[in-house]
Amino acid sequence: MTLLTGTFTFPADESALKDHFPDSPIIPGTLIIHSFVSVLRENMPNAVLSVSKFRFKSFVTPDTYAYSIEPRPFGFTCTLFKDEVKAVTGRILVHVEGEGDA
Repeated sequence: MTLLTGTFTFPADESALKDHFPDSPIIPGTLIIHSFVSVLRENMPNAVLSVSKFRFKSFVTPDTYAYSIEPRPFGFTCTLFKDEVKAVTGRILVHVEGEGDA
């Protein structure tokens, strides 16, 4: 697979924000990670994926963000950008069928 880029839009009326700092909405990390996993699922529907080492460098508020998903030997590095600055980084690992099976 090649480099994937695009945008994620996290709307202000997202239902997850009702309980997640309603007076100053912050997008939950699980929603951000789920967005990356969803892109990979569209491109690799049968892959076994796991999330690793996600770091949140700044708060992600409702808005549109650029992202990149770069292939690596272990799987993918994922980056969410706000105004060309890294807001979130992490890895999604791809497990090959049979690995770790006894």
